[in-house]
Amino acid sequence: MTATFKQAGVLALMLAASSAAHAGLDCSGSRGGWRMQTSDSWTGTDKLTHFAVSAPFGALGAYLTRDTEHPVVYGTLIGTVPGLAKEIFDGTCSTDGFSYKDLAADALGALTGSVLTHWVITYNRTARSTTIGLAYTNRF
Repeated sequence: MTATFKQAGVLALMLAASSAAHAGLDCSGSRGGWRMQTSDSWTGTDKLTHFAVSAPFGALGAYLTRDTEHPVVYGTLIGTVPGLAKEIFDGTCSTDGFSYKDLAADALGALTGSVLTHWVITYNRTARSTTIGLAYTNRF
């Protein structure tokens, strides 16, 4: 296993632990069935938390797919997966429910992280050196 994959794995584990700590996976009621949440607003502080937690996952996804044709698209998809998993978990809770508004905040956060990572970080490896720096890339 190369050092890059090891570093990416460690970073993914750290991000997952950080997200789990902030995710609020508490369900005071029983589980079962499927519920949609209809009483949440688009502007709640919950949306900011979803955005902030998903942005690092989008950044990691864009970094891992940096050599593909569409790193921002793949990074956004990768970054949205943890938020989708949490919403599915919430959908089975009798006191909560699946929120498409929370999922939209997750997707927007993942997109922001992907775009910023793809736009700002450059990575170049040659036989003699490895360079990580700041640059602008116009591939979407």
